[in-house]
Amino acid sequence: MPTLYIDIDSLRPDHVGAYGYKGETTPNIDALAADGVVFERAYCANSPCIPSRAGTITGRYGVDNGVETHGKASQQLRHPATMVDWAGGPGEALPVEEWNTLPELFYENGQRSVGIGSFPQHPAPWFYHVWSEYHQPRSPNTDIFQAIEAEYVIDRALEVLDRGVDDETFLYVQMWDPHTPYNRTDEQIERFRDLDPHPYPTEDEIERHQGWDAWHSATHMGIEDKAALDEMLSHYDAEIRHADEQVGLLLERLKSLGLYEDTTIVLSADHGEEFGEHGLYREHWSTHDGTQHVPLIVKPPADASREHAVRTELVTNVDIAPTIADYAGLERPARWQGRSLRGLVEGTEESWRDHIVVDHGLYTAQRAVRSDQWKYIKTYHPGMWDSVIPEEQLFDMNNDPWEQENVIDEHGDVATELRDVLDEWGDAHAGDSDPLQAVARDGPSGYNAFRDDWGGV
Repeated sequence: MPTLYIDIDSLRPDHVGAYGYKGETTPNIDALAADGVVFERAYCANSPCIPSRAGTITGRYGVDNGVETHGKASQQLRHPATMVDWAGGPGEALPVEEWNTLPELFYENGQRSVGIGSFPQHPAPWFYHVWSEYHQPRSPNTDIFQAIEAEYVIDRALEVLDRGVDDETFLYVQMWDPHTPYNRTDEQIERFRDLDPHPYPTEDEIERHQGWDAWHSATHMGIEDKAALDEMLSHYDAEIRHADEQVGLLLERLKSLGLYEDTTIVLSADHGEEFGEHGLYREHWSTHDGTQHVPLIVKPPADASREHAVRTELVTNVDIAPTIADYAGLERPARWQGRSLRGLVEGTEESWRDHIVVDHGLYTAQRAVRSDQWKYIKTYHPGMWDSVIPEEQLFDMNNDPWEQENVIDEHGDVATELRDVLDEWGDAHAGDSDPLQAVARDGPSGYNAFRDDWGGV
């Protein structure tokens, strides 16, 4: 059976109809969700773009695969080929097949893997290693780094489908939209004006943010009041609608070719986007849910069962590679750390994890543990926001899903328990060294790049 993974950049689940959004942003994604399973509490294990996609294709957390940030520290995965002079082969001391990425797994099993998208331009040279084909479309409209409009990606994907795919093909399609820059017309934007989708930040908080002077703060982004924020969000929604229309073209072509029913389809995002909930506007910069919470939809093939339409278990993008391998009938590499979601899709999984751990390493260095009720955030480097980001934060996610009230003083026992969980998780997964601590020591890449130009608060 074919496999399709649709990777949409910067897509927040709370702007997707299948997750309850009131704006008509995603009719095609919603239709896919109706045929699959919606994971309501899915997170990227690492953010933003490069660390997230490292986790997706390796099935390993950033603390293990070594990619926790952008820049020069992101250029190599932890892999035998980068750790010793000679990685060896079958029968040697370091069995490289245990470390295979998702495209390498298909390749090594003699199956076709085709990637389409602009992500390797980030750059991330390890990402496009050992695909059967990797296509990097160009846009005639922009020379902005990596900003290839979705239609050029989907045009190439349709060409691949029209050339023919067999039951063992893995097709990966990555779209830049709705990442900035926002390029929709006023007519496309108008339908999303006046939705007022976010309760936070409030008018008072936006007023307070006028005193900030740092990367993507309110004054730098032209956000003077709630109306300005809502206008920004309408542009974001229009970009989501544009991406969704391209998803619709892709799914319709699968249907016209008689492939849709039998294809395993996974749709997710590399990360979300924050819009001032914690002082930064139109940016992905922390372990707060605006950045870390992502949509995740799994449509199984027709011959596989689907027990539930919605799942609430805590899952991450590190679970995507094992899920795809499971449906493709491929044995997962031993080094992979994620878990297949197939048992949750089919209703056969009786035991699941009770917490997840997520990292951010570009503008801050943070690690957070998310349990059913709580979220504990440890900040190792505050970036440009050392006066406003506490070293530790605790949020009651049941009563405060927007993470507005740090209740660590009221629930010190909970914080202690989750701090221990976080430390134990790091010890278990980091191996000889923790690359997030190296980010904190050397300074996050985004902080180092922009601190002199944008100051701090």
